[in-house]
Amino acid sequence: MSGISIRRPYPVLAKDDIGRIHEAALRELERIGVKVGTAKGRALLKKAGATVDERTEVVKIPASLVEEAIDRTSKRIVLAGRNPEEDADLDRQHVHICNDGNGPLAIDFETGERRLSTADDLAKSALVSNALDNLHVFWPMVTSQDEPASIRTYVDLKVSFMHTDKHVQFATAVTPENARRLIAMAVAVAGSGEALRDRPIVSSVHTSIAPLQHDGGNMDTAFVFGEAGVPVAIFTMPGPGTSGPVTLAGAIVVAAMEFLSGLTMCQLANPGCPVIWGTGIAPLDMRTTTRAGGSPEHGLTGAAVTQLAHAYGVPSLCGGFDATASVPGTQAALEQFASGLSLVLGGADLIVGTGLLEDARTLWLEQLFIDDEMVSMIRRIAEGVIVDEVHLALDVIEKVGIGGMFLGQRHTVDHLRTEHYLPKLVDRRSFDLWAADGRKTMEQRARERVREALARPPPHPLPPETVRELDAIIDAARAVAR
Repeated sequence: MSGISIRRPYPVLAKDDIGRIHEAALRELERIGVKVGTAKGRALLKKAGATVDERTEVVKIPASLVEEAIDRTSKRIVLAGRNPEEDADLDRQHVHICNDGNGPLAIDFETGERRLSTADDLAKSALVSNALDNLHVFWPMVTSQDEPASIRTYVDLKVSFMHTDKHVQFATAVTPENARRLIAMAVAVAGSGEALRDRPIVSSVHTSIAPLQHDGGNMDTAFVFGEAGVPVAIFTMPGPGTSGPVTLAGAIVVAAMEFLSGLTMCQLANPGCPVIWGTGIAPLDMRTTTRAGGSPEHGLTGAAVTQLAHAYGVPSLCGGFDATASVPGTQAALEQFASGLSLVLGGADLIVGTGLLEDARTLWLEQLFIDDEMVSMIRRIAEGVIVDEVHLALDVIEKVGIGGMFLGQRHTVDHLRTEHYLPKLVDRRSFDLWAADGRKTMEQRARERVREALARPPPHPLPPETVRELDAIIDAARAVAR
């Protein structure tokens, strides 16, 4: 599935701004440094020339060491699907969409009850995701809380593999043991370790702790994935005014310091390993003390980070299309548009955020189709206006002449679907026609689409022997936890 082509990126930073933020991050990594919780990471940095205080675990990193890491990192990352047609090529020229993940709650599709999520909810979200026009990567949207906590992350990956053939991204590996089991599951599906390295069908997100800290287990886990060739996203999320400066530029400097230090460790551990800059810089709403995931600042900072990431030659993974709204409707649409528009126009390589509400806590299956319609509209905006001989249409203008009609012209038929956005959920009919057809709301129309999607079988089912191999890995993890 091809991503959204960006013909004219909308820059939120000037070229000089990019340079100033980069230089500030390098300077402060040398002056202040970062706290590194992993002994392996500290040892690698010290051997490479960084100054390490073992008592405080603070590491001050020379700019030259960071620059070497930037030069060393993989410059082309393809998030492979089990089905090659579902590959997401993060070529820094296309935008890809991923649903939000790890929600603890779900709205029961039949009863409307808000409850803890289950493996069945996850399976349904994958089936619905398969039916979307603009969903390129799948993140397990909720976790299987009907399974023991010790094996949930493995069950979530198995359920995802069984119900979608898209690339699967996750953020639940927090120990090297987690990583090795998840890699074993991916190897079972890919066929071999080399096959997984050649076509990584999974990727892992690792969040730094703002401000300026890297958890030991988190980074040690990232090193294990890097060794296997699995792409890793270092996810930075300083909150403007809380865990980062209130100014957006200042928060971005903190995020850059966290990413560049994480990137440096990853490249020292596994030279050339694929690393993505992930970010979700959303302010705290000072009136409600809730994270404003659906704010315009969330999208702006993601677009800015994308420009920096591209200057480093790495792709970006940005939180967007988020909403703090509790239910689908006007507030959710406003927040998602505000946080998503600048990311698409800014060329973010992978935007994560569709399908969950309450700031990524609660799954609404209907919201996936509503969000997909919004992305389609923004996609049309991003495509812009093409000006060439065919699109200027001078021959057609001369043919129709004054007072004529263009509706029946071949030129109209040939270009209608590419020039005009044709909605699937938005109802443009008159009030009378809409009323005569049952006065359906957008949410009701989305529910109909959900039912259709749930009735379809999963694409490219896993062979029974592969499922048994996945079950064996999960059973081994269950036995260790007892």
